[in-house]
Amino acid sequence: MISPQKCLFDYYYKLIQDKGLPVYDYLPLEDEPVTYPFVVISQTQTVVANTKYSRNDHVFLTIDVWGSKKQRKTVGEIADGLLNSAIGFVYTDIYKFYGQANQQSMQMMIDTSVPNTVFQRGNLQLELSVK
Repeated sequence: MISPQKCLFDYYYKLIQDKGLPVYDYLPLEDEPVTYPFVVISQTQTVVANTKYSRNDHVFLTIDVWGSKKQRKTVGEIADGLLNSAIGFVYTDIYKFYGQANQQSMQMMIDTSVPNTVFQRGNLQLELSVK
């Protein structure tokens, strides 16, 4: 059986691909050609909260939207869309998830981690509960 974490990861991976955006499960290396903007689904975590009769896990996803220095508006729009997709019910083939608005967070930042390069970056921390 597929875990809720894997199921939710796959859901967001496909959702991003269907929007026509490049999506990775790692940050591409400097020598890898990439098209901006792109999305990285990096960290996932499950906090198990089972009861005698049901599975009530909380699944956390970290998603980063990366763009060039002039793509702040585009990065923000993509990040907003992903944030909004985590509010309310999310249905997959196996699980039903629910995300409350006050459990989601988004941060926009300028990233200078690569020498002589400036990126726009939207960082999302999503939390959804298995229902």
